[in-house]
Amino acid sequence: LVGVGGSGRQSLTRLAAAMGEFALVQIAITRNYNREAWFEDLRVLFRKAGKDNQRAVFLLSDNQLVMEAMLEDVNNMLNTGVVPNLFPPDEVIALVDAVGPRAREAGRAGNTQETFEFFMDTCRANLHVVLCMSPIGDGLRNRLRMFPSLVNCTTIDWFPPWPSEGLVAVAGQFLADVGLEPDQRDKVVGQCMNFQQSARLLSERFVTEMTRHNYVTPTSYLNLISTFKALLNVKKAEVGTQKSRFEVGLGKLLQCAENVKIMEVELTEKQPLLADKTKKVEELIVVLSSRQAAAAVEKQKTEAEEAVAKEKADETNAMKASCEAELAQAMPALESAIAALNSIKKEQIQEMKVLKTPPKGVRLVMEGVCIMLQEAPIKVAAEDGRGKVDDYWKPSQGLLADPKFMDRLLNYEKDTIPSQVIAKVRPVIAQPEFKPEAIAKVSAAALGLCKWVIAMEVYDKVAKVVEPKKIALREAEDALKVMMSDLAAKQRALKVITDELEDLELQYKTAQDDKIFAANEVEQCEKKLERAGKLISGLGGERSRWTQMVATLGEQYTSVVGDVLVSSAIVAYLGVFTADYREQAIAEWIDSSKQRGIPGSPAAAFSLEKVLGNPVQIRDWNLAGLPRDALSTDNAIIMSRSSRWPLMIDPQGQANKWVRNMEAKRQLDIIKLSQSDFARRIESCLGLGRPVLLENVGETLDSILEPVLLKQTVKTGANSFSIRMGDKNVDYHPDFRLYITTKLPNPHYTPEISTKVVLINFTITPVGLEDQLLGIAVETEKAELEERRQRLVVENAGYKKEISEIEDRILKMLSEAGDDILEDEELINTLSASKIKSSEIAMALEVAEKTEGVINEARMGYKPYAARGSLLFFCVADLRNIEPMYQYSLEWFNLLFRGSMTDTSEGGKEEPVDRRVATLIDHFTHSLYRNVCRSLFEKDKLLYSFLVCSRLMMSKNQVSAADLRFLLSGVVGAAPADAGAKPAEWFPDRAWTEVVQASLLPAFAKLPAQIKERLEEWRGVYEHGDPASQPLPGGLDAQYKRFHKLTILRCLRPDKVVDQVRALVVAEMGERYVRPPNFDLGACYADSSPTAPLIFVLSPGADPTSALIAFGDASGVKMDMLSLGQGQGPIAERMINDAVDRGTWVVLQNCHLSPSWMPSLEAIVEHLSPDRCHVQFRLWLTSYPSDKFPVSILQNGVKMTLQPPKGLKANMQNTYFTLDDKFFEGPRSAQLRTLHYSLAFFHASLQERRKFGSLGFNIPYEFTDSDLRICQTQLKMFLEEFEEVPWDALRYTCGETNYGGRVTDAHDRITVNTMLRLVYTQEALTPGYAFSESGTYKSPADGDVDFHRRCIADLPDSEAPECFGLDANANITFATAETYGLFASLLSLMPRGGGGGGGEVVSTDRVLEAMATDMLERMPTQSDFYTHGLPFRVDDVRELYPTMYTESMNTVLTQARTAPPRPVSPPAARHPRCSGGWVSGSACMCVER
Repeated sequence: LVGVGGSGRQSLTRLAAAMGEFALVQIAITRNYNREAWFEDLRVLFRKAGKDNQRAVFLLSDNQLVMEAMLEDVNNMLNTGVVPNLFPPDEVIALVDAVGPRAREAGRAGNTQETFEFFMDTCRANLHVVLCMSPIGDGLRNRLRMFPSLVNCTTIDWFPPWPSEGLVAVAGQFLADVGLEPDQRDKVVGQCMNFQQSARLLSERFVTEMTRHNYVTPTSYLNLISTFKALLNVKKAEVGTQKSRFEVGLGKLLQCAENVKIMEVELTEKQPLLADKTKKVEELIVVLSSRQAAAAVEKQKTEAEEAVAKEKADETNAMKASCEAELAQAMPALESAIAALNSIKKEQIQEMKVLKTPPKGVRLVMEGVCIMLQEAPIKVAAEDGRGKVDDYWKPSQGLLADPKFMDRLLNYEKDTIPSQVIAKVRPVIAQPEFKPEAIAKVSAAALGLCKWVIAMEVYDKVAKVVEPKKIALREAEDALKVMMSDLAAKQRALKVITDELEDLELQYKTAQDDKIFAANEVEQCEKKLERAGKLISGLGGERSRWTQMVATLGEQYTSVVGDVLVSSAIVAYLGVFTADYREQAIAEWIDSSKQRGIPGSPAAAFSLEKVLGNPVQIRDWNLAGLPRDALSTDNAIIMSRSSRWPLMIDPQGQANKWVRNMEAKRQLDIIKLSQSDFARRIESCLGLGRPVLLENVGETLDSILEPVLLKQTVKTGANSFSIRMGDKNVDYHPDFRLYITTKLPNPHYTPEISTKVVLINFTITPVGLEDQLLGIAVETEKAELEERRQRLVVENAGYKKEISEIEDRILKMLSEAGDDILEDEELINTLSASKIKSSEIAMALEVAEKTEGVINEARMGYKPYAARGSLLFFCVADLRNIEPMYQYSLEWFNLLFRGSMTDTSEGGKEEPVDRRVATLIDHFTHSLYRNVCRSLFEKDKLLYSFLVCSRLMMSKNQVSAADLRFLLSGVVGAAPADAGAKPAEWFPDRAWTEVVQASLLPAFAKLPAQIKERLEEWRGVYEHGDPASQPLPGGLDAQYKRFHKLTILRCLRPDKVVDQVRALVVAEMGERYVRPPNFDLGACYADSSPTAPLIFVLSPGADPTSALIAFGDASGVKMDMLSLGQGQGPIAERMINDAVDRGTWVVLQNCHLSPSWMPSLEAIVEHLSPDRCHVQFRLWLTSYPSDKFPVSILQNGVKMTLQPPKGLKANMQNTYFTLDDKFFEGPRSAQLRTLHYSLAFFHASLQERRKFGSLGFNIPYEFTDSDLRICQTQLKMFLEEFEEVPWDALRYTCGETNYGGRVTDAHDRITVNTMLRLVYTQEALTPGYAFSESGTYKSPADGDVDFHRRCIADLPDSEAPECFGLDANANITFATAETYGLFASLLSLMPRGGGGGGGEVVSTDRVLEAMATDMLERMPTQSDFYTHGLPFRVDDVRELYPTMYTESMNTVLTQARTAPPRPVSPPAARHPRCSGGWVSGSACMCVER
């Protein structure tokens, strides 16, 4: 299945597998996925298809191909159905055993091999392989070549973009339940289809004009629909709620104003009623007062008697309570005794009765019982034989035998016990053996009797004390009854009086209530009037604004469908586009929506910020570091509203900084894919709900992130989710957020990535950068002013937020209030207080805004400096389009920007602002020029100067974009039909074509006519050796500006343009901008730091090793060097780690030869920190230009190019740059200085002669500074060792050995030696000796190094060919190629078209299309010589020009007429500028023939 990612390949495969009841098998890519894991996945697949005999679909996409060897196995599967060596022998045996029964049934169970073949046949029958490939790039093409089975053994199905019918059907299905009217829904569906097709065309233009790739896929379309559905109802509810609140609030205000009039009438009517009721109440008060006095006397008497009765009753109750309390002391013992009696069983009584000699305790108990029952004892002889004693055991036995014995005990009259019985029984009870504890050990029945006897004795003792009290109690109760009877009679009499009084009080209360009610009504009416006054005075001023808001919100509600639809399209499609493309697309979409009848805001009033933005949130974003320009705000809204995670194109780090500040409070985790533990850290953040910033990604993302990017969550509980990362499930917290940033300025993300994220272009805009630079400038120059402004910005944001919250609260309270808002005093007070607070805040805000305005006005004085900085940054940033190594970070740029203010701060801050700004602009522009030039190749230094110059002129409206584009390309559009042929033969076709093209510009509209009027004068200009110095014919110098004269020179003499470009830069900016600084390794080192590598960008022949070694020796630092290549990465890493600690230098050479290790190098450099690195540590890198070199290292490092300067003068200056007078010290210093000057001229001549191509040398050679240094050393040595100058030795060592050693062509060797004889000669020692015929370059007089430097400075900036011994015309080819090369590079920095902005520059494709159409129209419709591709009238030609031996040209003519036509394209193929003239000439030739 061939199609871009998001075209539905996998979805359709899953659907087809489900419909066919196939098992779908996909591999899960993990961080360490290797060949063994791949084989294990294949084994699972084959077991499912062969062992389980289950039909299966193997779905494999190209982004899962982490190893190309995987495709080799797939190739075998497609071709033979077998993957070699997939199953080890032991697994083969197990598989054979598993499929054996089925093999036997099929008659194929012969041996192991045959059974395994049956297994593989089953796999082939059950297995379907579906490959999802993307046609983007060269991957598919290369794979088809390497693995032919991908073509021969598959059915290729292409997935083209969805047709309009499909888009309409899908949108109609998804939007069926969106809540729109059928007619309006059909319009929205059609517009969704239009958005998809328009976005696809816009992406095609984007890649054509800006070389930026973007892919519009069906996934984008589905995102558009889902975003629209999600936002429509939310926005409707939001606008509807706001509108309703304003309407309710406005209605309450209007209702309140109407109620005031009604309440004033009511108040007038109720005041007389209140007076009548007050009078009635006063009369009742008089009657009631007299009656209350009489009742009070009676009541007082009755209350006195009640007090006496109460006191008597209290005494009686106290006596009763005392009796009961004392009786209560005996009751527990009595109750315990009765319980014990009840527990005695009859058998126990019988046992006691039959005892002959009972224990002493039993005898004592029974003795006590007999005494209590007044049973008489019998006399028995004493044990000691002395007389007789009382014995109670015989009587006891009689009692025990009595059937009513227990009843007698239970019914014993305890209140009338004789005193003599108690006196007699107490000695018995007092005996130690008469204790319940002792009795319980001998008899249970005796225990109960014991407790009874004791209880009776206790009760009797208590009863005798209580009895007198009982008698007194009865007497007191009788007296109390009499007293209470008298009291009741008096109380009845009092009640009669009291009832009469209550009736009067009721009448009074009723009258008083009426009065209070009337008073309350009057008071309420007055309060309502007061509240109404507060409400009207507080919110009355909002009436007009709320009325306007209701109207505005009404319009928004009407337009919400169209606005949300366009906003959804912006979120779905436009995140990756630049501002001008967005503006054009939005205007087109709004226009097409209007044409379809979808209500929406007009294009002039529409903005994404108004539709989807929240002002409070946007202010918070700005405070967190989001740039304040509209593009950045829209980007933030797209990020917050999209359902996909954002991938932000952020070359300047603006989005990265903003996200860091915004999410700092939520413990943002900053991760790089180069970190080994990135997957584990993301898993942790997924579970904890912490945000993740994945920064500095490349053009690919690790496949383990795919489930996170697609948000493939699974619900595992009521409020819990999980997500699968690699081979395990991870908890997923709803608060998790993922932000991805890349520093690549123009990344090419495949559809497989771009459909999973929302690409947002955060490349800084000129407006946004200017605002930032202005803040930096004021912060540095006027720190207190900027600090105050920043504080005011924060305060104003807080004020506005608080005002917004108060207004929302007021509207909410009004909307939730009852029908009569004036009834709620608390609400009115709250509203009043809120409004007062709001007014105070508004006043403070007004004062703050005025103060901020004053501060901003002061800040604006520095705006020209910020504007210049913004312009220069984009000049520098665009250089990356020329060379991938020209990368500069905004952080580096800001350091230079601040540095200029610091370097010029001494005495400068006291200057007037305008003069100070002029100083800053001048210093910074040149400082940036010097810093950028040291990292540019020689060919690009003038380019940079002219780039800055042209953009400065455009910013001042001195040059239009169309003028500049024509200067660079020579093309404007289709030439006018009446342009005519060139006016003279001497006028080149190319030149006339460009003149005609220039006439399409307003400034050159009359140029062709002006040339024709004074043709001979223009010929003089054309043929002059220095045409730029000649005045334009007809006094046109005054008409054309310098830039326009450069344009005319481009048309006539392109070989002279480069010098005039240099002159234009000098005129506009100054001479120092065409004199690049010499290479200074010490200055570069001074600008570096341990964390910023120093990078040598190499060119052929350049080798910084010797200079670096010498600098290291001079600095006294140890240096370790390593040339990178295969397997050198780990060694380099160890060297860096050691050097970081020891403070030495590491030089890694030829980084371009190890592109696979560059990501590791980037990670190493990123982890370098000032805290970790030794202060002397430096990392030096050398590399040829390579797009694989890490961008972050280039942006933050110190870049240097080591290349001979451009121009003979500059080359000689470079030779003398590092020299001092010490080198020339010696006995023959004068000769040494003179000959060294000659040697410098020779070296520069060799270097510059190469620019003439084959006219200079047959073979181009790379002469280096090392050749010069060796010759310098030998020259000094020979002069010191020989009395006479050894000319032959000098010429041989220099011409044959040092420089000549590089020369391989014999003629080139002769040339080198001839040039050497002109400088290494006796005459060269004579001051004024000419090195060329013109005498411009000559031997100087003797002097020190500074004198020779001044001599070189007086030389012309551009050298004539004669100084190389060449003809003046030798320069034409080189100079012309140099001009076109310069302009081609500059043209690559301009958009290929208008950039979608609708500006004056027309797209290059449109220009070429118009030119081609014009060519076709000017060609003859039918040739007189050709038909069916073959000529006719051949016989006529032969008759006129017969083939003769003496006339060979006749034969050529005949052959030319009979040969089939072939395209004569070289002129047109070289550049479009040639096409028009060639076509015109061809057309004329056809007509003539």
